[in-house]
Amino acid sequence: MLSDFRKIRSFLILTILILFSHILFAQRIIDVKYEQDEKGAYVFSCINYAYCNYILELGFTTFNNVKCDQPLPYHAEVKPGYNKLFTISAIDPQAPLLFKYGSTNQKGCMHPAVNRNFTYLFPISPGKEAQVYEMSPDKLIDSAAYAKASVNKSVDKPSDSASWYVLRLRMKAGDTIYAARKGIVNEIKDQSGANDAGQSSIGAENYIEITQPDCSFARYGILKKSAALVKPGQAVKAGQPIGLVGGDMYGRGSDLKFSVYYYQEENGTLNQANVPHYIIPQIWTKNNGKGRLRHGALYISEFPAAVLNQETPVVAPKKKTKKNS
Repeated sequence: MLSDFRKIRSFLILTILILFSHILFAQRIIDVKYEQDEKGAYVFSCINYAYCNYILELGFTTFNNVKCDQPLPYHAEVKPGYNKLFTISAIDPQAPLLFKYGSTNQKGCMHPAVNRNFTYLFPISPGKEAQVYEMSPDKLIDSAAYAKASVNKSVDKPSDSASWYVLRLRMKAGDTIYAARKGIVNEIKDQSGANDAGQSSIGAENYIEITQPDCSFARYGILKKSAALVKPGQAVKAGQPIGLVGGDMYGRGSDLKFSVYYYQEENGTLNQANVPHYIIPQIWTKNNGKGRLRHGALYISEFPAAVLNQETPVVAPKKKTKKNS
């Protein structure tokens, strides 16, 4: 009996340890490793498990009888997948070599060249109309006052960035969400049914995040539960269906939330809190062309070929070869 109890206890402990290690691994987006080469040097590398670039900083707390082939602390961008970092070796091969290290990381690029003038698609079905609301803490926007100021031409020239900025489009549950720009699907959360049940917890919002070519990110919500039409790591084209709108209630009914942002170091040091910098996107709509969308206005989606193909490489026509007579 006692033997059986010990076996069961050992099994439970082992199971808990496996689960705990799995959780830790799942949370480790950048996994730093090292291995010794045939010359006795230590080659450091990492695997970036995300689908976007990260900035890695690695420093040593113990560094005795060691030299490195890169400046320290190591500070560089790491792309998705395997990245070789640097190599350390002994100064005196006959003496002991001792080292300990720690690392931190931040989502995004070291010097993101974000294209603020890029033309985004209105991310709903072509020909469909939606009313737009701007959401930003920088100023409380009253639609009537904004419309009156616009008529009187007294609105200040808008900035192209804000500390927080989201476009909310009034939609119907089940409507299709389209990619406003091409990119790689970085994150998906579509397992919460709270939005469809009318729960008003912002923390339960389902969304898709797409990494864009200029190291900016686009976020699309609120998704219906299990309604993502893409998967992490998938390349998507501008105008491609990516998900279905959820039945978010919040007292307003279903809506689509769209935002564009990027991450940046602060004075050359990592932004440990991963605080995003938002931009106010320039969006193409039918009859209005390209521009900032106005709070409370109605817009119709349109997918012109010129906007769809902005980032499509231009293929030079093949030269015709002359036939020998």
